[in-house]
Amino acid sequence: MFIGIEAERANNRVKTGVEHYAQQLILQFAELDKENEYILYLRTQPEYWFLSLPKNFKIKVLGYGFIPFSYLWTQLRVSWEMLIAAPDVLFIPAASLPLIHPKRSYVTVHDVAWRLYPETFTTLKRWYLEFTTWFACKFAEKVIAVSESTKKDLVKYYHVPESKVAVIHHGFTPQGTTVSVIPAFEPESRLGEPGSRVKPGMTRVVVGNLPEKFVLFLSTLQPRKNLEGLIAAFRMFKQKHPEDSHKLVVAGKVGWKAEGILQEIERSKDVVLYLNHVTDAERAELYQKTSVLVMPSFYEGFGMWILEAFDAGVPVITSNVSSMPEVAGDAAEYCDPHSVESIAQALEQVLLDKEKAAALVEKGRERLKSFSWRKCAEDTLRRVKA
Repeated sequence: MFIGIEAERANNRVKTGVEHYAQQLILQFAELDKENEYILYLRTQPEYWFLSLPKNFKIKVLGYGFIPFSYLWTQLRVSWEMLIAAPDVLFIPAASLPLIHPKRSYVTVHDVAWRLYPETFTTLKRWYLEFTTWFACKFAEKVIAVSESTKKDLVKYYHVPESKVAVIHHGFTPQGTTVSVIPAFEPESRLGEPGSRVKPGMTRVVVGNLPEKFVLFLSTLQPRKNLEGLIAAFRMFKQKHPEDSHKLVVAGKVGWKAEGILQEIERSKDVVLYLNHVTDAERAELYQKTSVLVMPSFYEGFGMWILEAFDAGVPVITSNVSSMPEVAGDAAEYCDPHSVESIAQALEQVLLDKEKAAALVEKGRERLKSFSWRKCAEDTLRRVKA
């Protein structure tokens, strides 16, 4: 059987949650399945790790073809490929089903944030996500949701039959373990290297210059991540506890509608350090040095950074909404993302109570056992090959 995978997400050097998901599934498929043939469709030249995949994995760089822009590459350029040489099964790890596709097509939907927080997206982005998600839910043979929260949203907003949606949680690769073809983290470290899209007046901060104690925010800068609320809560915490020496370190690439967030970071340089995007190796180093990871999002489809913090032995503060409680269980301190006071109280609970922080770390390690990329890939393959 020939299984096609739209793999450009996994080929993105700047990997956020969806990109890591696509990469890890391909790597696990390579370990699990030696019988079927795989075709990986790319728009750009492959990263080094693609070249180490086993012989039953073929790479096909389609380029842009007749599409002069990237937005509709999957819908149009991959559609053309499906018309002339369709695989038996097509797997799309990020909700963009080609207009022309095999009957046996499977699509993963990670979240529907544009439905709940439309004001945090540009109009074009919102229209694009609305159409691609509707189309995938309508015409894919099966939809994979990364959490029960996302499944409920798909049923509610897109009227997808519950039987059509399979919930398969993201997995996790603990530090110090690898799959056979790629290290868990990139070998190089680039903190301090000039970053693209850093606004004038903002400088990258090398690891050696990080504060001795800091709170970590790790995510793409966009409104629904609630960084502005966290900055306000952190300042409230510092005003109440001026003796505390923690700073707030922000790591994440610039997303859409981030202008106000960047301005708030600039105004808060006395308590905030901004690193822009960090590599896998740099992220691991930040986990080693931080006191707590704070993820106060208004909405998340899954929240993979929670699991990374658990693995690194870092206590977690996160929101009590959408998928975050589903992922973190009893291993996090929860806050109301709409309340600055609630976030500040959560900071107090974790930063000022060492016993509570230690208990969260132990619960996090236990909670982490429920998630693995191997299980995620096995469950996904089971449905794709059925």
